[in-house]
Amino acid sequence: MDQPPNDDNYTAEIFAMVRDTGRIVDDFKCVIGGTDILETDFSLDKIFSNPTVGAHTIRMQRWPRDLDLRKGLLSGNWKDISAIVSCRDASVFDDKGAGIPADEFLRILEDPDNGKEAAAVRWAVRLSDSEKLVIQLHGLPAAAAVLNGKPSYKR
Repeated sequence: MDQPPNDDNYTAEIFAMVRDTGRIVDDFKCVIGGTDILETDFSLDKIFSNPTVGAHTIRMQRWPRDLDLRKGLLSGNWKDISAIVSCRDASVFDDKGAGIPADEFLRILEDPDNGKEAAAVRWAVRLSDSEKLVIQLHGLPAAAAVLNGKPSYKR
């Protein structure tokens, strides 16, 4: 397995073969590494229109090396928020900042009175304005199966 060559807090390197024309061969690979855990908090009101669900915040922590970027792309597969929470890969907090159990949050998502809600997230690497690679978390209000099946959202 390729490893970034240094021990910085976060590293992202692209391994690619470049044709004589300057175009990258489709089989490039992005390797993420680092000594610190990535942590992100995001409010679900950015994804969900339902205020009951949107009042919650998700916290995710991942080692950079565990981000599952796909070969030939700078993004991972979309994963349902419900799956991430049920696998305990994320913590859920209410609008007052108190943690709530995963099963309670999943019941809120599945509540037929409020309309069943679906959303998915994925990790991606992009080039910043200062020409450095940065890691982002993308989120959309749709099921992962739908997003992973659409060519325009696979990239």
